[in-house]
Amino acid sequence: MVFAILLILFAVTATILGIAGNGELLAAEMLRVAPPASTGLPEREYPAVGNMIAGYLTGREESFQHQFTDDTGVQRLCFQPHEAAHMADCRGLIRLDRLVMLLSAGIALIVLGAAILLRRDRNGFYRGMLWGLRAVGVLAAALLIWALADFDGFFVAFHRVAFTNEGWLLNPGTDLLIRLMPEEFFVALGIRGLLWVLIAPIGIAIAAHRGLRS
Repeated sequence: MVFAILLILFAVTATILGIAGNGELLAAEMLRVAPPASTGLPEREYPAVGNMIAGYLTGREESFQHQFTDDTGVQRLCFQPHEAAHMADCRGLIRLDRLVMLLSAGIALIVLGAAILLRRDRNGFYRGMLWGLRAVGVLAAALLIWALADFDGFFVAFHRVAFTNEGWLLNPGTDLLIRLMPEEFFVALGIRGLLWVLIAPIGIAIAAHRGLRS
């Protein structure tokens, strides 16, 4: 059961890290849900902004800022200090995500090794994997129902749990970051991530059922 839960936790954290570090994906989604007419950012700048954000979140870039020359020849800075401060908090979450990913993978291997060395009841191990899937499924279903019923409440609750300050309360009228990343942006990436994560429980279920039949 613990082994299955750890594998799913690894899949979730690996997916989050993969999405956060994919500048092309971030840029494409920002352009789709927040086009230049709504953000004021020229379309040609979206790829660079996406790559900068991904690089900063994953530690490849040291500063959170993008500068470009507008059509009048004026140099423009995209983000204000409080926006950069919020992204520094997000960067901390991605670092924690990476740590949890590595720990879950390592502990899962230890659990698997212990199961192989200490137990002879293979069917019991496979049944435990299925119970782990059920436990995660109940939790995931509850969160999904909450998000579908009240996404705004779910979104706010997540941010209040994830951040110790209110730096995430940005103003669309003055802050480019929130215009580039409206709720639709996170919904789209969340759906994409969920589809990727589902590979893990499906694989676990197939392995467990095959193991029980063998």
